[in-house]
Amino acid sequence: MASWETWSREDVRARLNRTPIAVLMGGESDERQVSLTSGRAVSAALRDLTGPAYDVTPAIFDVEIDQAGSWLLDGAALEPHQAIRSLPEETVFLLALHGGAGEDGTVQRLLDRAERRYTGAGPECSALCMDKHRSREAAASAGVAVAPGALVARTRWLEDRAGALATALAVPGPVRFVKHTSAGSSFGVHRCATDGEVQEACDAVASSGADTLIEAEVAGLETTVGVMGDATEAVALPVAEIVPALGSFFDHEQKYSDQNGAEEFCPPRHLPVDLAARLQERALTAWAAFGGERYGRVDFIVPATRGADGTFELDPAAEPVLLEANTLPGFTPRSLLPLAASADGVGFRELCLELVARAL
Repeated sequence: MASWETWSREDVRARLNRTPIAVLMGGESDERQVSLTSGRAVSAALRDLTGPAYDVTPAIFDVEIDQAGSWLLDGAALEPHQAIRSLPEETVFLLALHGGAGEDGTVQRLLDRAERRYTGAGPECSALCMDKHRSREAAASAGVAVAPGALVARTRWLEDRAGALATALAVPGPVRFVKHTSAGSSFGVHRCATDGEVQEACDAVASSGADTLIEAEVAGLETTVGVMGDATEAVALPVAEIVPALGSFFDHEQKYSDQNGAEEFCPPRHLPVDLAARLQERALTAWAAFGGERYGRVDFIVPATRGADGTFELDPAAEPVLLEANTLPGFTPRSLLPLAASADGVGFRELCLELVARAL
């Protein structure tokens, strides 16, 4: 049994049986469909009484946020405050939201004002981690490696295009990643092999209404580390490796396609033990710098050379480079936090109960 579990304590199990759980999913962001998949998987797991923790049977409510911002509960479309008030005061909201208002602190502030409990980080940590530029600055200040990069504000792109483009192109190439500063699931991420592609990608991000982060490509092995707990008290889960198809990066299709998606390994297949331990240490350092709360996931790339046969040549002394942090990781069948928890001996339903237990 994993040392970070709290749901298994007798007193917590008793509280879980008295605590209704509202699984909040959907939303208005580009990640809406991913969120619905996560929410439905979580809801089904909490209702499944065939496995471990079968004696924990809380009442479950499914709440979907539609694309107009209404909260759908028992067939009724309600304003958020109406939906919240219609649920018992002791309800814990299990946030299966991804991106947008669900992950940038907006929903968390709403629930705080209503004095309701919820899973995951609070508004400040959520907003920080949602912003790729701010979070990389926080991690770098704590000594975590980041790729060479630059921020181009949307207002500058619109008002001083030549100067803004010069800033973007000053990021060392030949390959650069141009990113929407607050999109997830690899939406708004452009891999650019030429200056012209950088310009087109910056146009696309600015047109979407966002600031743009430009980073130098770091070729290597993509990895992720789940964390459970608050800031300096958190523990790291086993490292997961992500191996996209040759010639691809971990884009939306590689993340979610069952047929053409990346391979994911936990425990890792390529990382030596010492390097995996370094990744866990860097993840905990970054999480503390973010003021991390309850649980999350921190993504890195480990510099490496990948051969034509798909294998990686890794330097055991390589320094992991931060990619981003996620305060509401996915709970789809292909999601990485549940994969890491499973490698730590915790099943999907037990992981869901852990999230609620930490909100109590």
